[in-house]
Amino acid sequence: MLYILIGAFGFIALLVFDLMSLKNQVFFKYFFAFLGLALIIFSTFELVSYNADLFINSYLRIASLLFAVIFMVLLVYSVFIEVGGNSYQKFAEPKLVTNGTYSLVRHPGVIWLFLAYIFLALFSQNSYLLLSAIIWTTVNTIYVIVQEKYILVKIFPNYSEYIKSTPMVIPNYLSVKRFITTKNWRKE
Repeated sequence: MLYILIGAFGFIALLVFDLMSLKNQVFFKYFFAFLGLALIIFSTFELVSYNADLFINSYLRIASLLFAVIFMVLLVYSVFIEVGGNSYQKFAEPKLVTNGTYSLVRHPGVIWLFLAYIFLALFSQNSYLLLSAIIWTTVNTIYVIVQEKYILVKIFPNYSEYIKSTPMVIPNYLSVKRFITTKNWRKE
């Protein structure tokens, strides 16, 4: 349970990262970004090392590993590739990303992380990872709600329009249609 709590603090550190970005505190921005990611990654490795306490069919475990990897790749793609070049560079002027996975939902990383942990839990047969998926997704959702209300609306003048056109974390019919029918995966 300690590692689940440590991972939850990782999301709080990521919120502080966003606040430091808003105040142009470059050193503290990257300190809290590193701290947040380190806490989440450290907690994940510790939880994965726990003994298996679920019994999952071998074929389902293999499929679960494949899906966990796919959703981790999607997480890295959404957060670090689609947004990263615009937000995480030292002196970059932030640019609102509304295409790609961000046309599906405003916070695709929440979905990808949740699904990655669910499938990682099934692969590792670990109920603590299942619990962490639920708790961390709850904390992550609170984080993105606060992020939208206090940070993103200040950074991006057109963010309120994006809110009206794109769901927060659960795709709807229109967002799925827009995602499928637009040039999402290549830079223009």
